Parts: sequence; C-alpha cells; structure tokens
Amino acid sequence: MSKAKTDVLTPSQFMFILYGSVTGGGILALPNSLVKISQQDAWLSTALGGIYPLYMSVMCIYISKKYPNHNILFLSKKYFGNFLGNIFNLLFLLPFILMALGITAGYANIIRVYSSEFLSPFKLLIFIIFVCLYTAHKGINVIGKMCEIAFYITLPLIILPLFNLKKSSILNLLPVFGSGFNNILKGSIETMYSYIGPEFLLLIYPYINDKKKIKRATLIGILLSIFIYIWIVFITIYYFGIDVTSKSLWPFLAASEIIDIPIINNFRYLFMLSWSFIILRCITIYYFASAYILKDFMKKVDIKKIYFFVYPVSVFLCMFFTNEIARRNFFGKIMPIMVIFLVIYVSSIALLVRIKD
Repeated sequence: MSKAKTDVLTPSQFMFILYGSVTGGGILALPNSLVKISQQDAWLSTALGGIYPLYMSVMCIYISKKYPNHNILFLSKKYFGNFLGNIFNLLFLLPFILMALGITAGYANIIRVYSSEFLSPFKLLIFIIFVCLYTAHKGINVIGKMCEIAFYITLPLIILPLFNLKKSSILNLLPVFGSGFNNILKGSIETMYSYIGPEFLLLIYPYINDKKKIKRATLIGILLSIFIYIWIVFITIYYFGIDVTSKSLWPFLAASEIIDIPIINNFRYLFMLSWSFIILRCITIYYFASAYILKDFMKKVDIKKIYFFVYPVSVFLCMFFTNEIARRNFFGKIMPIMVIFLVIYVSSIALLVRIKD
C-alpha cells in the first residue's frame, strides 16, 4: 500500500489504534474465565498477564527504531528469504483473521441475547461485517480517527462504576493472594490470550508521521490498555464476588445494570450502544490487518477486491461460532498456539535485527 496523505498517522492516533487493537470484546467475558482460576485475585493475574503486551510493545519499539520505514512483512522476507518469509507472513495473518472472526461472532451473540433476539445470526453478521470492512477499506488514517473518537465516547463507561461503589463491598476482593501464587500465575497465562493485538503495530508503525514519538505513543497506549483490563476485572469482582462472576457469560456487561442514573431508565442499553464502538473498532482493525497482509501476497490485486472476497468468507465462517460456549471452547484451545507463535516470530525478527544489523 502506498503511503498517501490519507494513510499517515499522528502519534496520538497511533496510540489509540494500539489501545483499540488490545481492548476488544474479550473484556466483557474475561472476568468469567479468570475467576475460575485465580478467584478474587483475578485482577492480580490480569496485571501479571500484562507482561505479554508490554514485551510485544518493546519488540515493536526496538524493530521500528532500526527499520522505521519497513514493517515486519518486509523484514520477514529480508531475513528468512522470500519463500520462508512468505510462509511466516501467512502464519502471521492467521491470528488477525481468527480474532476478527471470533470477536465478530461473539459480538453478534451478545447482541442477540441482550437487545435483538428477533434477528437471526446471519442477518447480524452480514451487517456487522459490512460495517467493519467498509470502514477498514477507508484506510489507516480513518481507523486512527475512529479509534480516537471511540476512546472518548466509551471513557465514561470506565468511570461510571466509581459512583456506585457503595452498592457492594471490598470484602469480595479479600483475602488478597488468597487463591495462591500458582493460581495467580495460571490466571495470568489465561489473561495473555485476551491481550493479543499489539502485534498490529508491527504492520503500521511506518505510517506514523513522527517516528521519534513511537516509543512514547506505544508505551502510553499499552499501559492504558493494561490498566483498563485490570480495572474491569477488579470492579466486576468488587460488585459481584467470584460466585456470580463465574456464572455470568459477560459479567462486566451485567455490572452495567447496577449503575443507576436518574435520567436514564435502563443504562444497559446505553452501555451496549457505547460498547459497540469498542467492539466494532477492534473488529475493523483486525480486518484491516488481514486485508493488508493479503495485499502483500497479491500486490497486483486491487485492495477493494480483497475486501469483497473477505466479506462472504467471513460471514460463512462466523456462522460456525454462533454458539457462544462452542466459540469460547474453540478459541480457548487455539489462542495458546497463536500466542506462542507470535512471541517466537516477533522475537526472532528482533533477534535477527540485533545480530545482522
């Protein structure tokens, strides 16, 4: 893709894209799976799991410093050769495709349960995927602006629970370290899977217009993402305790029903509307990444044709994940493989940059 003026990112847009690529639909469900492992210490596991996105961000900062104008797709072919490099790039594509499919299907399942039971999964998927693909094809600059706007729209969702703390008790979080260090460590590994996303920066850092601010923008974006994850797990357990949290598929969404605003009859629907910006933003980022990498394999093919191809394929594949339990079981098995590959792949590129340059 050529870097036209519409494909240039400011440092703040770069930061919000990082935040948007990490904080997605998994936030709603993370407390549910985490309390089953580390119980009331799940928020500590979330903090410890932040090592993964921090590590990936440091790798991105290092690689971008050495090659500010070339992304990981170029470096993969440079160091591994065209044949192996393309194979690794294809494998690098899979996490973005799978995350796009998984989050899209998960979002459709949430919508059906909480607001649009009358709509079939097929109709919802057609609409959701069309909106995200249409936005993605507009380019990285539009995505940057969207991420920035979405952050400010959804920021109140993070702040509002502070005004209802009296409706529960801090005892739900005690005793701290009561679950044991081994369980906290196991929970942190589970959290790492929800932190997938910072790898997207390895594709787009050449588009930032001020390369000197990559480090600052990256660290702020990733630390903000980690803080949001910790806060959401913390406040969900604070409100419900571990028993209710472990039985709710989307416990943080259920926590929104506790928030009482006098002029709003049902805050849940306002919450769903605002949270939709977060999920749609995340899906858009992953679809953009998928099309971007596919374009690297098909340089002579117009990017619009790639999006047209991705559309029906995505709708078809998402239909296999309309059962929420089955969706979580599938991604629970495949996510560890993706994380291991991403760590090895990105670390290898960084190591080769260090050794050869």
